[in-house]
Amino acid sequence: MYKIIATCICFFILSIHLEGQEENKIAGNKEEITVDFLTSYYSQDGDNAAVTGGVGTEQLQDFASMLIVNIPKDSIHAFSILVGADAYSSASTDNIDINVSSASRQDVRTYANLGYTKRNLKKGEIYGVRVGFSTEYDYTSFSVGGSYTKIFNNGNSEINLAGQVFMDNWQLIYPVELREQTQLDQSRRQSYNFQATFSQVLTKRLQMSVSGELIYMQGLLSTPFHRVYFSDQVLPDIERLPDNRLKIPLGIRFNYFPFDRVVLRSYYRYYTDDFGIDAHTASLEIPVKVNDNWTVAPFFRYHTQTGSKYFAPFATHLSNEAFYTSDYDLSELNSQKYGMALRYAPVYEMGKFKVPFSNKHFGIKALSFRGAYYTRSTGLNAFIFSVNLSMIIK
Repeated sequence: MYKIIATCICFFILSIHLEGQEENKIAGNKEEITVDFLTSYYSQDGDNAAVTGGVGTEQLQDFASMLIVNIPKDSIHAFSILVGADAYSSASTDNIDINVSSASRQDVRTYANLGYTKRNLKKGEIYGVRVGFSTEYDYTSFSVGGSYTKIFNNGNSEINLAGQVFMDNWQLIYPVELREQTQLDQSRRQSYNFQATFSQVLTKRLQMSVSGELIYMQGLLSTPFHRVYFSDQVLPDIERLPDNRLKIPLGIRFNYFPFDRVVLRSYYRYYTDDFGIDAHTASLEIPVKVNDNWTVAPFFRYHTQTGSKYFAPFATHLSNEAFYTSDYDLSELNSQKYGMALRYAPVYEMGKFKVPFSNKHFGIKALSFRGAYYTRSTGLNAFIFSVNLSMIIK
């Protein structure tokens, strides 16, 4: 753990050293307003629901939509607005109230973020701030964050530093049979995130970036309506976890252009936390430009992790343990995700959109479709399909 923290510190110091003192001019904001609309459908099923102690259906369906608008005030100042909603039905969540049910719990999560950026065109610097809000049937969350970007070395090098704070407040909901004897003394959680990323153009065909992140969480980290069953007593208890957690992900990314119309996008991430989880994730995406407008991109992702020291399967924990969970997200597992993306990006030349349904004031920037299948060793399987429509308004 200490070696990883030391590595993050050294990476940060190296990034500041590489920044240098030279002036590096960057381009100002374009006069175009960009609008992105994203929508997706997600479906999963499995037999290890945490609500019922690590057994039972994990069936869930989710419809999500998001709208992102970037509005430049001038070449220096810009604003962004993000609003979204997820509507889901979950058979496992329905079992908070009754042990056996054929119906599904339904709810909607809504969220919004406001952002502002300012560019220093002469020094090659970008400053940003943002605030956010999210609400669901059992919690509300507020967030605030800031970022700093330095572009130098004639635009071939970039450092980005970002930090964000999340303040969550839970409405405590317990399993129906435990409501009389169970009361938690806190319902709040705070998360503090800091990330540093260094990007570099190595050659005309090779780009890379390295990133390090520190995430510290404190407060209510367990989910009160997750049951845990024991080997030495019949009555279950709610999930109980420590009130603080430190997460450290470290990543490296390479983009290689072997041919003019082909890109190899590779990524590796190492993750560790003080819950006892160590994880490795590797992914590869290969966008192939079929013609001037169309790009197809197959992708694959592999993930493996050790189990948390607080995890045990159904009816395996002892009731005298201080912390316990049967949530299989914290178990030892490996997973694979593979799929295909299709992107349509019409030609845009000299301020004119070469695409139907466009004029000199409005046009489609890109239309993307993405489908993926996910499977993991615990028996969970999922499918997701998404659509992203990006537009420009002049």
